[in-house]
Amino acid sequence: MLKDCLEVFKNMYDKEGENLIVDSYSLVEGSYILVKNNGELDKLEIYKRDNDRSNKMYSYFAQRDYLSKYIDSNKAINTTVTSIDKNGKEIKIGTKVVCSNNYLTFFIKKENLTSGKINEDVIKKYYDTIESIYGVDNKEKLEFIKDWMRNNLLKMSYPEKEKSAYLKIFFEEDIETYRNESSKYIISKIYNDAKYNVEIDNKIYGLPNDNMGLNSKKPYLEQKGRKNTMPYLINEEEVLIQKKFFDFLMNNVAINKRLVYIDEKVNCYENGDRPKGKFTGYFMRLQKGKEVEIHDFDTVVSMNSKIRAFEVFKPIDIDYSKVKQVIEYKTTTDIKDVEVNISNGFFNKFLHTNYFTDAKDIKLNEGKLKEILIENRESLFNWFYKGNINGVRSNLSKYSLKIIKGSILNGYITKAAEQYNLRYSLLNYFNGGSNMGDLLKDTKNALREKINSKETQSIQSDEEYYFAIGQVANYLISLNKSGNKTHSLLNPILNTKNEIKLKEEIMKLFKKHNYAIKKDSKRFNNLYSMILGYNPENKINEDLLLAGYLNSSLIYEKVEDKGNE
Repeated sequence: MLKDCLEVFKNMYDKEGENLIVDSYSLVEGSYILVKNNGELDKLEIYKRDNDRSNKMYSYFAQRDYLSKYIDSNKAINTTVTSIDKNGKEIKIGTKVVCSNNYLTFFIKKENLTSGKINEDVIKKYYDTIESIYGVDNKEKLEFIKDWMRNNLLKMSYPEKEKSAYLKIFFEEDIETYRNESSKYIISKIYNDAKYNVEIDNKIYGLPNDNMGLNSKKPYLEQKGRKNTMPYLINEEEVLIQKKFFDFLMNNVAINKRLVYIDEKVNCYENGDRPKGKFTGYFMRLQKGKEVEIHDFDTVVSMNSKIRAFEVFKPIDIDYSKVKQVIEYKTTTDIKDVEVNISNGFFNKFLHTNYFTDAKDIKLNEGKLKEILIENRESLFNWFYKGNINGVRSNLSKYSLKIIKGSILNGYITKAAEQYNLRYSLLNYFNGGSNMGDLLKDTKNALREKINSKETQSIQSDEEYYFAIGQVANYLISLNKSGNKTHSLLNPILNTKNEIKLKEEIMKLFKKHNYAIKKDSKRFNNLYSMILGYNPENKINEDLLLAGYLNSSLIYEKVEDKGNE
């Protein structure tokens, strides 16, 4: 799969050249100094929160910085020298302190100017190493650079607060010269280790360095059953384009574009975004470490950000005059709208920012909700970003019910009602079925008429029965006068799986709070009598029970000319 991705990238690179990489390249925090041929200086300061690409020098430094950085610290130019400490003991200094790869640049952390890790001998060793290994065509320019460095570098100083930032010094030269000098280093260091290289038909093949952790201490990727135990070997042309590909990915990771979709082009997106319309190709999810890390690599077939129309219904009416609305009641064909509603409605806005956060780092205080998020975030991500709906379809009913129950027990009744509406809308989208809004309206109207009747009526269906159970439970719990969160009293009812036990729990609530019920409470008496006189045919309908609990109370509502309480 990686080879296919590289082919796509190579086609892009052949058309756009190095601008494909440099245009998305970000300079790290630090001071950038250009030493001109006449000795004058141009400077650019880059700050973490103020990375102004509009500055005319930004592109100049970005092009040369990209070419001049080392591959990693293990492949830094050798600058180690020996020195004598105050006790007369021989020590080594200067190891891996210079982060550039050619004589036209000198990159260090600012703290190394005062830490004792760099001195004139280290500076000299840097240039001597480059000259001896790679050669320098312009000796006169090299002498100018060495002379300037000897006279200026160690005199520079910066505030303590900038110690972790970089000092990057560039010497004026055209971009082609920079490219040529950089390539000497890159070609010599681009493979994982020269000892793995082999020559085939006068071409060198080796193990690439990108996303590969094979060395003497980490031999896990070796193919022990083969004569050549390397996972795979590629030639110089292939390894160079692979390096550029991973450089391109790293640039995008640096600006938080970690989701990569590859079809005819390589496109990178921030979390929360994805290709518009239909997509079939490869998907990668990246993470930034010492190098760009591929944490997910998958084949995506027929993903589409435009989905079959999804409507958020309101089977339970909610009065938003005193509370903030969280979910959007609308019809959409954009999968992103569904993601936002699920994140906001079910997970307190924690889903879309925590698909891959370590569990310990998710700042969600509700333990059960956090557990549900962790268990289901992968299947939700696969739907929203890969078009795979199966995991969500099979698990949604169970965990959304848990979420609603949790909200009720914590006293968040409006939130629970919103979650109920969202749950119903999603299940209707996946499975179809009757219109819950119409069912609840008909059920509510039927019960309203019956509880206001002068003569005791009877319940005609399981739907009426379980809705009535919810209404009675809500009414009885509302009578509780303790300082506790009264909705937690619903817990025994929510956990009941047996209909006989359910009636017993309702009776317990009645016995606990009947002191507060007026004897002539016609509505309650009628409703409670109908419950006791009905035997359901099917298992407990939790959806209707919750709907009854979350709906406005029929017992308390005002109805004209009915002699209501």
